[in-house]
Amino acid sequence: MLVGILSIGAGIGCFVTPLGSLTALTIFFLVLLIVGGLFNIFFAATNRWNNALWGWSLARGIVELLFGIWLALIPLPFVTTILVYMIGLWMLFHSILGICESCAFSGGPVQGWGWLLACNILSLISAFLFLTLPAFGGAFLLAYVGLSFLFYGVFRIALAFHLRKIDHAARRFGDGPIVDAEVIEEE
Repeated sequence: MLVGILSIGAGIGCFVTPLGSLTALTIFFLVLLIVGGLFNIFFAATNRWNNALWGWSLARGIVELLFGIWLALIPLPFVTTILVYMIGLWMLFHSILGICESCAFSGGPVQGWGWLLACNILSLISAFLFLTLPAFGGAFLLAYVGLSFLFYGVFRIALAFHLRKIDHAARRFGDGPIVDAEVIEEE
């Protein structure tokens, strides 16, 4: 949920941030990658017994954390210059993982998984536009970054609510009375 809220905040920030503050967006993106990676690793570690899809969260967290640390080690002006490609690849990776997670929910008791799928497809389209049209730069870049963050943030918040719903259903199902059974032998 927190990653989704931060992503929506980053998306809104892209629309109100002037072009001269692209460096601030780069630093925020690096922090978001590292914090998001840590949260996803923590989520996977704490839910590995309750969630069959915990491996996706762990993979996402490890890639985010390593990518964020690697980018933090590169000189900031260079990172700012190649920001469009980094965000495009990051959104492409997350969109594909999100599509996989959404499709995995289709066979379960989760209602509205199609909305999760739609958000990830829109995010995937935005990522492809990022990677194929980088020459427009400036406001065009910030608009695509903003839209991608917004789509990703909406997906993560919706996913958090769906996971919460599944958790409540599992707790409700698991709280029933335990009945001892007798074994009756036939003679």
